[in-house]
Amino acid sequence: MKIVKNISALVLVLLMLGSCTLERTSYNEIYPENFYRNEEDVNKALTALYVPFRTGWGKFYCADQWGYAVISDFTTGMLEGKYANEGYNHFYEHWWRENGSDLGTQFAGKIYPQYNELSRIKNAIRNINNSSVSDAIKKKAIAEAQCLYGWVGYIMYDLFGPVPLITDEALEDPEAEIFIPRLSDEEYTAIMIETLDEASRVLPDVQTDWGRTSKGMALMLMLKFHMINKNFVEAEKVARQLYAMENSGVYTLLGNYASVFDKANAKNKEIIHAIPCGSGNPNYWLTQVIPSDLGGFEASAWGTFLMQWKFYDSFEVGDDRLNTIITEYTRKDGGVVKRGSGNLTRGCIPRKLGADSEQTGSAGTTDCIVFRYADVLLSLAECINENNGSPTTEAIELVNRVRNRVNLDPLTAAQTANKEAFNKAILSERLHEFYCEGLSRQDRVRHGVFVSNSQELFQDSQSDWYKVRFPIPAKYINESAGVVKQNPGYAG
Repeated sequence: MKIVKNISALVLVLLMLGSCTLERTSYNEIYPENFYRNEEDVNKALTALYVPFRTGWGKFYCADQWGYAVISDFTTGMLEGKYANEGYNHFYEHWWRENGSDLGTQFAGKIYPQYNELSRIKNAIRNINNSSVSDAIKKKAIAEAQCLYGWVGYIMYDLFGPVPLITDEALEDPEAEIFIPRLSDEEYTAIMIETLDEASRVLPDVQTDWGRTSKGMALMLMLKFHMINKNFVEAEKVARQLYAMENSGVYTLLGNYASVFDKANAKNKEIIHAIPCGSGNPNYWLTQVIPSDLGGFEASAWGTFLMQWKFYDSFEVGDDRLNTIITEYTRKDGGVVKRGSGNLTRGCIPRKLGADSEQTGSAGTTDCIVFRYADVLLSLAECINENNGSPTTEAIELVNRVRNRVNLDPLTAAQTANKEAFNKAILSERLHEFYCEGLSRQDRVRHGVFVSNSQELFQDSQSDWYKVRFPIPAKYINESAGVVKQNPGYAG
């Protein structure tokens, strides 16, 4: 639901992407008619549109229980809270409902209002298009904004399904109170795909400013939309576009898994998109997962999140990815903490990131990776399997390439015997390859096991068929006077 009021007021927050620092500026006299006068103004407006994707508290990619990426791993039972009474079981037991008090319902209430960012981006595109800058500047800037539009649209769609999209009519009459209904899945997806496709045809393969959208980012978002909707024919087309970018030297699979997440190897060619972190835009991941008594870690350490032992035990023996997970450590006082004791009672430590010598306090400086090339390889394999009806040699080799990187044997004949067996192997590979990268929930939903996994793994699971999407908060249903409809399965 969207109540459009005073949308013409332009609020700009200037974010320096390189250093992720915030500049103080007075906005009292900034309006579309006296802004967007030159390329500098347009760039400032574009920079402001990146603010929701920052890693600070309340943003999409913050490393807390309200962050989009983190919630994915909590809802699948990959992550666990440090203490049993914190209510984190509400996430993996799927308690959420349209008007509840559990953590899952609270998450929905916190993140759903951010669909308004779609209106802000569309209004910025409109203002850029109406500005006096050159057509070349307009074209480049609009493509960048379109990719950001698709990014917000993707996050909201993944969690809630279609959200209201502001219309040109509403933008033309910002004082009017207009209730905008949700589009169908087909209509919403078509708009997002078209927008991202337009952006991909303009954006450069690699941006000169690290952290800005690129052709690869636009294509990756298109791929995600198609995969969510199980449109594997179109998904394969997009995946092959990304796959071809390896031949031109844009992307590749690094030889060592841990090196992808090492600060010393920042901006490596496996990364399709990352959020620059540093002073003013910290990465809190290490602080969230490292326990306070771990020896050799001098920065702030809260040990808030753990990887559930159930998930850890699903890794294959000898998997190099296990080297990025701490299952035993020496305390600062010299004592040793082993599995099942102390801070390792409820789970192990999904460190994932390498050492960060520049971290001070809780503010880590390692970039937050959003998408990487390994995802392209495994997605393409899945698409080939679905479209062919069985795994091909190409599809099997794509998965084995990822497995070989982490010192695992090729898939067995049983794992590649038919479509169903290969899909199961792909899902397992994805869950372990992308642990704590925010893809677990989406992958399990697509493979039809999100609900059943919760029911099988957790005896108090409240999951049901409709829990694959979060509820639209009751507040927004009521405000729309019934124009906005609740997701199926929920009351209201």
